[in-house]
Amino acid sequence: MDFLTSVNSVFMRITGFIMSAVLFVFLPIHTKTTFEPADGKAVTAQFAVVSDLHMKTFAFGRFVRLARAMKDMGKAEHKENALVLLGDNTDLGWYSDYFMLYSILSMYNKAEKTLVAMGNHDLNWNNIGLEAKASIGLSNYFLRSYNNTANDKPYYQTKIKGYTFIILGDEKPMPDTTATISQAQLNWLNQALKASAVGGKPVFVFLHQPLEHSCEPSLIGVGAQSEAIRAIVEKYKNVFMFNGHLHTKQVVTSIGGVTYVNVPSLLSSGTPGIGYQVEVYANKVLLRTRNFIKGEWI
Repeated sequence: MDFLTSVNSVFMRITGFIMSAVLFVFLPIHTKTTFEPADGKAVTAQFAVVSDLHMKTFAFGRFVRLARAMKDMGKAEHKENALVLLGDNTDLGWYSDYFMLYSILSMYNKAEKTLVAMGNHDLNWNNIGLEAKASIGLSNYFLRSYNNTANDKPYYQTKIKGYTFIILGDEKPMPDTTATISQAQLNWLNQALKASAVGGKPVFVFLHQPLEHSCEPSLIGVGAQSEAIRAIVEKYKNVFMFNGHLHTKQVVTSIGGVTYVNVPSLLSSGTPGIGYQVEVYANKVLLRTRNFIKGEWI
């Protein structure tokens, strides 16, 4: 069932009309030139990673900025093999927030596949009374409607152009912003990495909260399961782990053989537009920071 038509609501129709009008007024008609990979002949896969959209009903400035970012990605000389949304995709985890996100992606996202990780805001962290399964179910309903893929958990894996993409996810709303990662999910992660590491290809792991001390020593991310996750991912070679949540500048560190990549907030008021364009080659992974709203390399 299509996400946009699953609820026959006057509110949704009015909101959609207003959003269309706002986009018509504020989005430029002309577009800049396309951007290219560093080596278009040798690139084997490319994908964009953005985080912390915090899409919020009636916060139309965010919708305009997201539409601009999606239009820039859509102008890539080589079509994006994937778009990864790294959590806190919505501000409250409400249906109306997902409705607005779905609308923008449906209009402007041209990536072959869209992967969605859940953040603490998507899990209704500020509405602790709501059961986790309800929030997880809504996020997966959004993903099913958009990608025609089904997941009953906040973690899953997929193959894109022969490379493994692993999405991890919080399983329980908490009064703080840490994540609850069950032992079952940890066991699953270990098996997924063990199977994917054969042959030496890079593996891409995504989790909204960063592991503690992976970006800045004073910042806390995942929480109690941080060291358990670290012990698993650092057993394998060529693992790239992407995290958001902090809303800070882009940071890349190498610890225990794992490349940890902190992704800023795409739509924050301070430095909006920044995300990663990832290019995979036979012998390297190239991480390129780009302001997708301005259409400029950083």
